Amino acid sequence: MAKTFIASSLLLLCLLGCDGSTMQQQPMVSMQITEYKDAAAFSRVIESLRQRDITATILVNDTFAADNCDLLRQLDAEGFEIMAFARPTNQDGSSTVMSQLTYEQQLAFVSQIKAGIEACLVRPIDGFRSTRFDQNEDTYRVVQELNFDYNLGFVAQTPENLPGHEDAILPYYSNEYEFWAVPMHVAPYQGGLKTFCDNPWSDVSAEQWEAALISELDRMDTEDRPLLVEFHPYFTGTDEGRFEAFESFLDYAVQKGVRFISAEEYVRWSQDAEAGKGSSGEWTPCPWD
Repeated sequence: MAKTFIASSLLLLCLLGCDGSTMQQQPMVSMQITEYKDAAAFSRVIESLRQRDITATILVNDTFAADNCDLLRQLDAEGFEIMAFARPTNQDGSSTVMSQLTYEQQLAFVSQIKAGIEACLVRPIDGFRSTRFDQNEDTYRVVQELNFDYNLGFVAQTPENLPGHEDAILPYYSNEYEFWAVPMHVAPYQGGLKTFCDNPWSDVSAEQWEAALISELDRMDTEDRPLLVEFHPYFTGTDEGRFEAFESFLDYAVQKGVRFISAEEYVRWSQDAEAGKGSSGEWTPCPWD
């Protein structure tokens, strides 16, 4: 009788959470910091993260890595995730996109970026992102050829996904190209959906952007999944209103008890969720776990 009561009590505690509270996933944010030209703004944004013990996914090209190698090595040692960012340019210096390049041009370009970052970090990197989320089949083959595990150049619930995954929200694996596709989050905006990066929201005020950041974090918490968001220091770190919005968002997230995760951890979380194992968030294990 006593053993039955104890077993029933343990089961109830596990259903409620071993501390007796309702079991709930810890709020999570997977943050991308993308920079290729403004070292001062980058350092300013990074310092805000460091002050709050927050790590993020850093996306840079080979030139930025060479010019800021000491800082990137420090960030790598501190637990920041470093990945390759591909932003091709025309001969006149103007920006273009990956799909405008041939396969051979893309392969040479991304190989140079990857080699430059790895020369700085003295270790392999495993993630890639293309500018403007622009890719084509040549890009996918380049990512596969260079053994990247993660391709962040997709957008949730849009045609900017691999065929058959246009409705994807969470990361998914491509058997054909042998990488994880990690779609950027989209948020409701004026009856549609907008990519959740700071640049596309430049047409709203800093106050509205801050409200959107907080609202989306709360919505993802309610939906029990991580928020994926991207910031560009050359934009967020140079506009005082935007920078205040950024820091207010960080403070709100810290106060909310958010766990900041890497792209790799986000993929692992999605695998657990798909397998019905719940989240990869921290919790108190039950006695038989």
